[in-house]
Amino acid sequence: MNTLPVYRTRGSGNTTVFLLHGAYGDGRYFDDLANSLAAAGYRVVDWDAPGYGESPASEPATIEAFAEAAQAMIRKEGTATNVVLGHSMGALIGPRLTNAEDKVNGLILSAGSMGLPSRSPEEQKTFLDERLAPLEQGMTVQEYARPLITHMMAKGASGPLVDKVFEVVLGMRTETFRASLNAITLYDGRSAVASLTKPTLMIAGEFDPACSAAGMQMMHEAAPHSEFHIIEGVGHYGFAEKPEVYKGLVLDWLSRNFPN
Repeated sequence: MNTLPVYRTRGSGNTTVFLLHGAYGDGRYFDDLANSLAAAGYRVVDWDAPGYGESPASEPATIEAFAEAAQAMIRKEGTATNVVLGHSMGALIGPRLTNAEDKVNGLILSAGSMGLPSRSPEEQKTFLDERLAPLEQGMTVQEYARPLITHMMAKGASGPLVDKVFEVVLGMRTETFRASLNAITLYDGRSAVASLTKPTLMIAGEFDPACSAAGMQMMHEAAPHSEFHIIEGVGHYGFAEKPEVYKGLVLDWLSRNFPN
């Protein structure tokens, strides 16, 4: 892919935090997090992955191709110090960047996993049944995403940032999600996680049914330089469900590892 993805920049400073969103939605649901990081003195870049928002699609749509697009963005926009925060699908992309790109100095994995092959057959079936089966039945993301995203959040999750997640997800193209889902089902990130050598923060949601806290605990145990936290009372979207707790973890880790 020769064309850079669409991305937004804000803030200034010698440390840039790159925000990589999940398979549902795009970088706009990070607005509150991005503004808070910028207010704390960090430069922030949030992208729309290939095929998302106004970014041109990648052919083929694979995690490896997404990582190449992210590398091109980082090489163009990177500063003296660079940290990648990958959420969900972004947490599959992040380890590849940290291992392959010298400009990346640290990594934050949010609601992530090591890929579908790392899960039990029962977990794989549930994951695909919830996401792929509706598409095969001809439903659009807009038709089935609201109950699925509700299920992925903790019971009773509410507030303007939760509303923002729904707004962004419900505005995405069905073909984009289908391509990303295929990429996720094929990707095995176990070796990439085990090879991490740079400072890494992992954040899990206590009630996340998509990328469980137990699964992230296994990721933490596989990555020798990682720090692991579980946010109580949230599901898959901790940055929207309990934004102050989420931002507190991120900013504390950044201040200890990459102070301004």
